[in-house]
Amino acid sequence: MVRPESEVRFESETLSFSVSSRGMGLKDIVLNGYTDKEKNKIKLGQSDEKRIFEVRLGALAQPLDFDLKALGDGKFVGEASFGSTIIQREMKFDKKSYSFSSITTITKATDEILKGVRFYLPEKITVKPSTSFLFPSYEHQDFFVGFGGKNETINFSAAKEDVRKEITGASLVALSSQYFTTAFLDKSDILPDANLASSTAQKSAIAEVVYHPATIQDSYKFEQIFYVGPKSIDILKSANAEFAKVIDFGMFEFIATPLLYVMKYFFEIVRNWGIAIILLTLLVRLLVLPFNIMSMKSMKAMQKIQPLMTSVREKFKDDPVRMNQEIMALMKENKANPLGGCLPMLLQIPIFFALYRVIGSSIELYQSPFFGWINDLSHHDRFYVLPVLMGITMYVQQKMTPTNMDPAQAKIMAFLPLIFTFFMLQLPSGLTLYMFVSALFGITQQWYMLRDKKSEG
Repeated sequence: MVRPESEVRFESETLSFSVSSRGMGLKDIVLNGYTDKEKNKIKLGQSDEKRIFEVRLGALAQPLDFDLKALGDGKFVGEASFGSTIIQREMKFDKKSYSFSSITTITKATDEILKGVRFYLPEKITVKPSTSFLFPSYEHQDFFVGFGGKNETINFSAAKEDVRKEITGASLVALSSQYFTTAFLDKSDILPDANLASSTAQKSAIAEVVYHPATIQDSYKFEQIFYVGPKSIDILKSANAEFAKVIDFGMFEFIATPLLYVMKYFFEIVRNWGIAIILLTLLVRLLVLPFNIMSMKSMKAMQKIQPLMTSVREKFKDDPVRMNQEIMALMKENKANPLGGCLPMLLQIPIFFALYRVIGSSIELYQSPFFGWINDLSHHDRFYVLPVLMGITMYVQQKMTPTNMDPAQAKIMAFLPLIFTFFMLQLPSGLTLYMFVSALFGITQQWYMLRDKKSEG
């Protein structure tokens, strides 16, 4: 006979939750320090079927029924049985790091344990996929799995079909939104596997973490650290350094992480995340300034010798080898390099994508005001002032920058500011602020160079 479900409620300034006797899983999890756009408290691990971090044995359709006790100070213990097998579990919550330490001990095991010891991370799909190419959404929900020294992120909120994937030897498993995550870090002797699944029809996703013992032993111990909270790099690291990996900065993580800490440093000085973004943008532009100046000088030199190069091509059109020799000599004499304009772009592309990830994924910007109408740097500018200003400054910067493109290419490039403006309309205003300040810096830089050119003349 199955006993009625019992629960123990726990409240703290950071996290509120109930521990259920069903698998000693967590339910009704509330992040007390955060709200959504409608000012409702953030809820994680939502599911109608399974409780987050609950444990099941073998192929059981139902979770284990624990005799649950709360020992105080966030510590919970329970004991369950399955036939002759005894399952004991202990969980301890650390409110500062939003984390739980969990130890599950199994004794007198039978063949059932060979079918697996299972833990669960469920979540409801709440993010609506973007339906417009011109109005993309930065919000997302995804699986994250760390296995064999590699990491993989699978976006399930944007998937048009159900996700089904099995990963062997998963040490770190997480279900994340843009700013919040629930995560599972293995600390056991047996490395588990991860079964990932999402349902577009039911609007649900679940990660099943399964331990498969190879033989029947007298006793087993399965140890984990769980995390339920914001994707703050410092808080995640306080729980365990491995948890910081769930903040996916992409292939330019080696650039993004230092940039994040620089932005946090600026915030400690100015106490405004918008100003911190401005200072970070100016610092990046100053670092690449020498390369931009070199590029502009090279492009001006190319413009200056363009008529001479046309003359050389016409004169030696029947002798390609001689024509190339003369053009190379002409560029060397005038210190012109056709590839000179590419270097700053090659340097700025990884920095741009790293900043894009940092600003678009930093919980620090979540509902953080800048000034005036911008009261949430993680949300788009509801009056679209910043995107329009960004588009104008990008257009002006483009017009002021010397170019060697032919007229057809120039016409195509002229549409880029407009395209960028449309892209930024629905993206976080913190990202748009970075783009606007960067383009404004470019205009100022170009103005000084043109002024110096006139004074030299």
